[in-house]
Amino acid sequence: MNQPVWCTIISSEGKIGHARQAEAIAARLAAVTRIVPALQRPAPDYDADIVLAAGRQSIAPARLIARREGPRPLVAVLQPVLWRPHDFDLIWSPAHDRPTRLLPRPRNLVQTLTAPANTDPAVLVAAAEKLSAAVDFGPQPRIGVMIGGPSAAHRFAGPEIDELAARLAAFAALHGVTLLVSTSRRTPRGTAQRIAARLGGEQHFVFDAAAPGPLEPAAVYAAILHLGDAFIVTNDSVAMLSETAATGKPIYGWRLPGGKGKFERLYRGLEAHGALRWFDGGFTRWQYPPLDAASEVAEAIAARLGFTLETAGRI
Repeated sequence: MNQPVWCTIISSEGKIGHARQAEAIAARLAAVTRIVPALQRPAPDYDADIVLAAGRQSIAPARLIARREGPRPLVAVLQPVLWRPHDFDLIWSPAHDRPTRLLPRPRNLVQTLTAPANTDPAVLVAAAEKLSAAVDFGPQPRIGVMIGGPSAAHRFAGPEIDELAARLAAFAALHGVTLLVSTSRRTPRGTAQRIAARLGGEQHFVFDAAAPGPLEPAAVYAAILHLGDAFIVTNDSVAMLSETAATGKPIYGWRLPGGKGKFERLYRGLEAHGALRWFDGGFTRWQYPPLDAASEVAEAIAARLGFTLETAGRI
């Protein structure tokens, strides 16, 4: 056969991060993709080669598809599954989220250190070229600063914002670097303005992802991933740590108050791989093998369908 690969993503409501993980995997497979909500009832009879279930809400409809008699799509769940995991063809779980020792490890389990991230080089380059045409950046080296926000596990309010702004300004002045700063959808309002005021001047680029304007937040973020020679990343965001680790460029972690054991497992894994060092005001460069979880999961799916990523897009 030489037919396009069709992929349906079942997306949990409000879980943008999970949907993006599924989209990253589908992109590695060069699949024709559509997204449907997990709460759609009844679960449609998908005409697809692959179903990617993204998030907890998606498990139930994915299970209905997986248990159908006769021909059906390959069903992969991007979420730990403890009840009847063998109903599915593949389960992806980040190694830090639920350690293998706590699972009766099913044969269909794929675990990766980081989460799948859509960091296709062509997409990043195109975004960087577009942003560079609109913004006059300061000199190299350029350091991307990825800022998350408060969560159930981490605190990020006025005092933490002011400390980050002050330390970034001191870091930039000491090392003569240009900072490319981006907030995210969880960042408290006003953070970008407070950081920009502390940095001062026109050398640095500070982008407020929540502010209306001509620049698309996802495109700006992709551009910074390409333009940054290294990154400072708040440690609340698994997605940001995963996306920057996929570049193979140095990551300086910025610790926010709080945390959980599962996050510490992620940090230790990134440190052991050589991707992460904790921000201390210094600046050195190093390299490590990029962590591309999306390709690892996509390869496992492709193998089950009888093709490789080199021939992705056709089966």
